[in-house]
Amino acid sequence: MSETILPTAAAIAPGRPPSPWGFWGSMGWGMLAVLAGIAAQFAVLIAVFAFVDPAGEMSDAELDFFSSHGVTIALAAIAVVPAELAVVWAAVRFARVPLTDYLALVRPRARDVLAGIAVILLLLPLADLAAYALRVPMVPPFVVDAYTTARDTNTLVLLAIALVVAAPLAEEMLFRGFMYRGLAATRVGVVGAILIPTAIWTVLHQQYDAFHLVYVFVLGLVFGWLRWRSGSILVPMIVHALVNGAALAQTAFIFEVLGGL
Repeated sequence: MSETILPTAAAIAPGRPPSPWGFWGSMGWGMLAVLAGIAAQFAVLIAVFAFVDPAGEMSDAELDFFSSHGVTIALAAIAVVPAELAVVWAAVRFARVPLTDYLALVRPRARDVLAGIAVILLLLPLADLAAYALRVPMVPPFVVDAYTTARDTNTLVLLAIALVVAAPLAEEMLFRGFMYRGLAATRVGVVGAILIPTAIWTVLHQQYDAFHLVYVFVLGLVFGWLRWRSGSILVPMIVHALVNGAALAQTAFIFEVLGGL
């Protein structure tokens, strides 16, 4: 059962009452956090390009290669964490609601974590079967490039930290934490609070093909449902980390055991 949404009507103190941001406030702060994350990623790209080619004479092919390099992906994902969470922290501070309450940073029940794991154990093989039936790669080329380049440069640990720790932390805090809490208290309700952040989150994964974008959208719905069911942001965060870890392990199995795609 989800936690009770704080009241938004009664003024508890002079000025803006301590309550979640409304629809436009949640969307505005959310988009600001997204832009901060994108700016952090661009800063990493610029730094990588400057380090690799100080003269600025890199070809288009080299630009593409280093943009999808495992080290670049990892550093960009890690850089997003402080950028987005700083905006989320500022938004919650201005709302004057305790951070743990706003973002549902509460200890989850074991049964909710197990429910999330059970759903993912069902969803992952179904996604692979669908990919096989539709003749699309089980592992997106973007993930293949990130894995192989990180493996070749002995930076797989860095990539794993980025995918299993950094990405779930930043994305769940923003989309299923901050944005969910504000939107759920408005007329769009819980359904809108799940759908809207999921749609935005999916659009931000344009590195994937159409099939995997649909898969990302479905995952977002699952994470949102887990946030509602458990009342804790930690459940979708844990499950998100498990999904990314499974994807990385699957890629490693394909290349190291099966010898490639």
